[in-house]
This record gives sequence, structure tokens and C-alpha cells, in this order.
Amino acid sequence: MDLLFCAQSVQRRRILRGIDALSPQKPCNYICRVMRISPFRYYCDVLFEAMKNEQPYDSIPNFSAADALRITGVGRNEFIDIMNKCRSKIMWKLSKSIAKELLPGLPADLAIEPWWGVRFVNFTLEEFKKLSEEETSAIDKISKEEVNSYVLFDPEVINGLYKRGMVYFDVPVYPDDRFRVLDSSFRRIMGSSNILKLGYNFQCDLHQLSQSYGELKCFQYYEMLLDIQKLFKGATGGLSGLSKKILGAGLNKTRRNSNWEERPLSQNQKEYAALDAVVLVHIFHHVKGQSQFGVTEGCKVEWKSHIVSQVNSSRSPLRF
Repeated sequence: MDLLFCAQSVQRRRILRGIDALSPQKPCNYICRVMRISPFRYYCDVLFEAMKNEQPYDSIPNFSAADALRITGVGRNEFIDIMNKCRSKIMWKLSKSIAKELLPGLPADLAIEPWWGVRFVNFTLEEFKKLSEEETSAIDKISKEEVNSYVLFDPEVINGLYKRGMVYFDVPVYPDDRFRVLDSSFRRIMGSSNILKLGYNFQCDLHQLSQSYGELKCFQYYEMLLDIQKLFKGATGGLSGLSKKILGAGLNKTRRNSNWEERPLSQNQKEYAALDAVVLVHIFHHVKGQSQFGVTEGCKVEWKSHIVSQVNSSRSPLRF
């Protein structure tokens, strides 16, 4: 039994690490319905991991923190308050589970759209017996109907089932759908003066993106953009050559020259795309306090002078 539990725990961690994959719809159905890991449970685990390791609130990625606040009701102030309560307890150093006990027991009130689909989890016979007549009727309707939009049900019944983790919501996405949230999210990042954006020949990429996706404004204006290529004008071999010069290892160009239009992308292509991005961070951290390649030893890289912005003074304000 212990071996089975360990194997299931390992499998659970592997699946959760893949939640942010490019096409998460299939594993999400398994995670929510079979494993019964609801968004509320998942974000409680995210918060607990940070608290258990005594990490600051800012260690949680921005979008994860925003989702955690929406689902659990725990934001920065609540996080700090819980940590202060934990540290005031004598047993905190011995038992980190104190933090989990202080986290909310039920999800926060959620603004549910009428067109969201309602799905039920694989609950036990004992749980089924405890359902009210109205809840049993709702579950029966969900199992039989092809269309299960939230608007078709009694909201109080569905909300009660959601709070207890008996149902979850499915947001239908169709091939011809277009989301304003994509433009809004990227505009928050690209237009933020608090986020340093690293790239290699970045402005050329932005130009191509703005030409390809003219309806999106997020690629046309930016702040705090640092093109690593500008710091090393004499370097040859592109980003791979620069990586080899600075970090001692280049990028595998055979994966770069593969067919990127074919879907789905291969695992090698995904790894290359990730490395292509993360190598910029390593180069930046390496040279930030080091002498610049090709100049007299001891001269610091004046990277701050290479930060550029392109702001549209007439643009409409971002609404969050």
C-alpha cells in the first residue's frame, strides 16, 4: 500500500509539472475529474509550499499569485498574516503543517460565466448518498445532457457543489475563438516599467510579430527592453556563439533548423525554445557584474544605457 501511495504521489507530481503545457485540456480533465485536484486544492498547495519553505510571497509567479487570490482569497496581505501567525507558534519549526491549517477550507466566491460548462468529479458512493435531492438531480442532468452550461442549472445548487469540490467548470474553446486577454496580458508585461525584458535581436522579432498579428497592440509598444545583442556587437555566431563564449556551451542548431510549422512540436523543439529563452537570463546575470567581452579587463558592462522603450503617448490605459 505504501509503495502504491508513493507511486501515485510521484505520478501526481509529474502530471502537475505538466499543467502549463501548450495543450493542457486532456490532462486537465484527468486531473480535475479522476485525481480530484481542483484549482482550489492546487493553489492551496502552491501557497503551502511557499510557506513551508518560508519563501516570500514574491517567489510565487505573478499570474499564479493572481489566480491563487481569485480562487482562494489569499493575496499578499493574507499570506504575510498567515506567516506571522505561523512564526508566533512554538511548534512552527517542528511542524510546517500549521500553515496548511491556517489556509482557507473553502474556495472564494467565483464569478462564474453563464456559458461555462459544468462537469462532475468521480465521487464515492458515500458522497453520492449525502447529496440532496436537488444536487442529485443536477448531477443526473450533467451526466445525460450534451450541453451543460452553467446558465441551465440552479446557481445555488451548482455553487454548493463547487464549494465542496464535487463539480468543476470547463471553459469551452473553439478554433475560431479570439481572446482579448492575450493582448491584455502581453501588454501588461511589455508595457511594465518594473519588468526587464531580455531578447536577442529583440526588436526585429517584435517587428515581425506586429506585422503578423496586426490586431494585437501588445507587440507595438514596450518599456524596459534590453537587447543582449547590443551589448556584444563584435560577437559572431548569433546567440549560440555568444552563449558558447560567455557560458562555455552553445545551442544545438540542428534543433533550431527543424520544421517549426509542424504540429505538435517535438519534445526537442520545446526544450530548444526553453533554452533559447533561459540562456539570455544566464548571460545577463553573468555579465551584469563582469567585464564586457572585447573591452579592456575591469571595464563594467554599461547594460542600463542599452535599455530602450517605445511608448505610444496616445494609447488607451490598461484596464485590469
